[in-house]
Amino acid sequence: MTPPSVLVERSLLVALSDLLDRRVSAASECYLGLVDRYERHEIRLRARADHLEATPPELRGTLFAPIETVHVAAQFKRAAARLELPFEFDSDMAVTLVVMRRERIKRIATLDRRFDAMKFESVEPEHVD
Repeated sequence: MTPPSVLVERSLLVALSDLLDRRVSAASECYLGLVDRYERHEIRLRARADHLEATPPELRGTLFAPIETVHVAAQFKRAAARLELPFEFDSDMAVTLVVMRRERIKRIATLDRRFDAMKFESVEPEHVD
């Protein structure tokens, strides 16, 4: 049986990629926990391909190696453009929401508080402002 997926969202990838980011410690702790669960075959780690491509290339084959890419199809972007939500969001967040729905991903690892308003199981670092 395929384990459930966790989407590693852009904000977490950015914090992990930048040692000067104030959130790097909390992000690292969260990611290490996710990798432990991945290694025990409890979860699959997934991220949008365009978000992974924005990280330093040397991290993609090392730190982010366990993460599977989810390619963002043009139809996902069209669906995101039509998305209406009762809170503020940008086009990137809309695409992420569509990707999660289409790929049946119900868990997200993020530092972005805007995802708190949604009905996902959030896997978030503690002590992050």
